[in-house]
Amino acid sequence: MTTTIQQPERSARMQSRVSRATRMRARLGRGAIVRLLLWLLLLFFFIPVIWTVTSSLKGRSELYNSVPSLLVHQPTLSNYTFALRKFKSFGLLYRNSIIVTAGAVILQTSLATLAGYGFARLRFRGRDLIFYTMVMLIFVPRSVGLMAQYEVMNFLGLRNNLFGLVLAFSAGLAVPTFIMRQAFLTLPRDFEDAAALDGCNRFQSFRHVMVPMVTGAMIVVALFESIRVWGEYLFTLTMIDDQKKYTLGIGMVQTFAPATLEFGQFTTYGAQAAAYIMAAAPVVLFFLALQRWFVRGLLTGLKF
Repeated sequence: MTTTIQQPERSARMQSRVSRATRMRARLGRGAIVRLLLWLLLLFFFIPVIWTVTSSLKGRSELYNSVPSLLVHQPTLSNYTFALRKFKSFGLLYRNSIIVTAGAVILQTSLATLAGYGFARLRFRGRDLIFYTMVMLIFVPRSVGLMAQYEVMNFLGLRNNLFGLVLAFSAGLAVPTFIMRQAFLTLPRDFEDAAALDGCNRFQSFRHVMVPMVTGAMIVVALFESIRVWGEYLFTLTMIDDQKKYTLGIGMVQTFAPATLEFGQFTTYGAQAAAYIMAAAPVVLFFLALQRWFVRGLLTGLKF
């Protein structure tokens, strides 16, 4: 009698195990398909980058082959040497871009952190109206007020001035302030209450308690701003006339736009690809160095 009862129980357990294994295999199969599709999508978006890198390593014969290829059969650094020789002011342009980008990133991140804390923690008249008005500025294209900004910069004597570019780029606080406000809203007020019990005033609580807890969001703001400023073209071209104050974006266009094909292994096509790789390298390295903090800031500090 006991044996007849145990047999259905064993068969039920076996069926349950089989069904779990079947569901697991189906889930793994769907996961593999999704990962494969994501890899194909990533490869599709990376093709222009791969093409630029391989083109910078090709000689003239490979670049203008009748059958184009992503592979490099005879790699050469001649395009890089030619780009540096043709780009005589490459070091100056790099310096200008680093000054403008670093200054704008530091200033905007600092201002956005202060503004985000104020909108998240302080209560004052018109707080929500000011904040949502600032958020609405996200939907206004920067080119709409370009001529007005030109007149203001010219009146203040900030045209043809790297410091003027830093101030102008730092003024776009809508998105950074929104990010920092959301990051501060995720923090419980208990931390500030504990700091107040320990004798900290508002500024000490902000500096020593709150800011270290939103480092990830600050990294997100810094990376977004560095990418935007480093590759900015229209605003910088409008405000800068002096060639000694050009940044990389303007300098490369002014150098390669009127160029023609060269002789031997040197071509403007390959040299442009090499120059673009060298120009994009600092931003890529900056992102790779801070990607852990970037992902942490997106996952934990920006809850809505």
